[in-house]
Amino acid sequence: MTIPLSEVKKRLDSLNDSYHKNKSTVVSEELELKEKGEQDDKARRNLTFHFVWGFFGLIIGCFLFVLWYNHHAIDWIKTLNTQGLSDAAASVKLLELDKVLSVIIGALGTSLGFIIGYYFKEKKG
Repeated sequence: MTIPLSEVKKRLDSLNDSYHKNKSTVVSEELELKEKGEQDDKARRNLTFHFVWGFFGLIIGCFLFVLWYNHHAIDWIKTLNTQGLSDAAASVKLLELDKVLSVIIGALGTSLGFIIGYYFKEKKG
């Protein structure tokens, strides 16, 4: 049982065509996966950048808020004392920066750790 040479040539040509079609498909899929990986890296970088800057901006904002609040609270205490309302003046509480920062860091510290861990996540593939 021999196969004619023309049949072998047809099969080889068919396999060659199939190979080239598959090769172009594989190349396009590889390019698409590479672009998705680059988009993922860019999204990861942007997320981390904005969260970290926002976190430190919030810390600076807390510092400024504590200064502003305490300044106005002291003025209010002075006003209450001059009006003879020393009991009311004693009930006005000043903010402590370490306690305010403790609340902010406690609330967002876990998220910050997750975001930074996500940024440095090892890619597989």
